[in-house]
Amino acid sequence: MSKRDSKNTIWLLAASMLLAACGDKATEQISAETAADKKPVRSMIVSATQPTVSELEITEHSVGALESIFIPEVSAEVEGRVIAGHIKAGQRVEQGQLLVELDTEDYSIAERGAKAEVAQLTALFTNQKRTVERYGKLVEAKLISTDRYDDAKAQLEALEEQLKAAQERLKQRQRGLTKTRVISPYSGVVDAELASIGDFVKVGDPLLRITKIDVLRARLPLPETLAPKIVKGLTVRLVSPLDPDTIVETEIMEIRPIVGTSNRAIDVLSLVENPGKWQPGASVTGTIVLETRAKAITVPLASVVLRPAGKVVYVIEDGTARQRIVKTGVYKSGMVEIIEGLTGSETIVTNGSGFLTEGTPVTVKDSVGA
Repeated sequence: MSKRDSKNTIWLLAASMLLAACGDKATEQISAETAADKKPVRSMIVSATQPTVSELEITEHSVGALESIFIPEVSAEVEGRVIAGHIKAGQRVEQGQLLVELDTEDYSIAERGAKAEVAQLTALFTNQKRTVERYGKLVEAKLISTDRYDDAKAQLEALEEQLKAAQERLKQRQRGLTKTRVISPYSGVVDAELASIGDFVKVGDPLLRITKIDVLRARLPLPETLAPKIVKGLTVRLVSPLDPDTIVETEIMEIRPIVGTSNRAIDVLSLVENPGKWQPGASVTGTIVLETRAKAITVPLASVVLRPAGKVVYVIEDGTARQRIVKTGVYKSGMVEIIEGLTGSETIVTNGSGFLTEGTPVTVKDSVGA
């Protein structure tokens, strides 16, 4: 072999060794990248629960006012001067309670005169009755004429009728005397004083206005857009700040449209028996039950997240989050109704759902049953 051929052979061997070394490094790099790709993905820690399947009430809320159905005036039944008032506006009164007193002097005099008249006629009637009895015996003995006996009987009958009339006049005078004491005809709250001490009032003049509070009317305003959903007979639950622990259930009795210069609305009216502490003029919060859905599916509001596909809920299947597109209904007390997309038997993600995507491995930290 020539010297030149030896040099070429040496260069070929060196090149082969260099290529082999580069190939080994490339293979090691590809193996390292493949191992990195096969590194396990870290799972997300989430909270989970099951949808609630229960009866769901679709409600509408309104703040209104309590009203009295009856606000009659208590009037004087006899004329006279007001000498005493025993009640003030705003005070509560019971049936039979003394409210106002009128001057009794004239009625006391009239009563005494009526009693004297009755006593006089009673004496005359008693004496004439004895006379008739005596004349009856004399007629039987034929000592007096029958005409005289008949005249005595006629006088007795006339006195009897006069006595009856006098007794009725006495009752009238006594009634007038009792009517000088004005008594409350029912329980309620004094709305206004319409006469003062010293005023002379005639029959029929108003003295007080008393609001009846045993039965009240709740007036709840609602926007006119809800009119198609509101019908008579719907259940209404009422609560007043005067007694916040008491909830009274009633129903819609009447619906009145209200048209104003700036808005259109409807007033929903309901009658309610006063539970004890409610008063006319107080505010009242009403919850109107528009519809009841027997087996509604609801989930926590945090479970529903917005994705490009729409509103979704993540369902856990074999430790993996699976995206379910859902259609929502009403929102109530931190829960949302699911109309489509869930059956109610799934396990769904609550806290942490906003950080998930389809196929993300999950680890459940807290799980709450349905």
